[in-house]
Amino acid sequence: MADKVYSRPTYASDFVKHDTKRAVYMGNVMIDNLVEAVVALGAEVWSNRRRQKVVEALLEEKGITEEMIEAYMPSEEKQMAWKEDRDAFVQRTMTVLAKQADLPLSSDFTTPVQSTEERM
Repeated sequence: MADKVYSRPTYASDFVKHDTKRAVYMGNVMIDNLVEAVVALGAEVWSNRRRQKVVEALLEEKGITEEMIEAYMPSEEKQMAWKEDRDAFVQRTMTVLAKQADLPLSSDFTTPVQSTEERM
């Protein structure tokens, strides 16, 4: 089927990288940033909640009690690994609040992306 040649005109074009990271969708960049952060947090919360349900089910099957969990003290290495995980979480969910966008939704996004130097 890959050998089939079509003679009719098509409307496909080459991919053009867009400048959508600079777009303002909700009329205010801060609202856009908040929406993006809330969506990221929602995804994080649900994936963690689902994983937690699996872990709780397995723990219950293996006889791990809530008291055992509350008494757990992580090692120094685990504390450092958890700190790195926390920092990555903050990076994924909160840094979007500082994003600067300057293109209104009505912009022509077919213009190729310019580098920072070209914009100045």
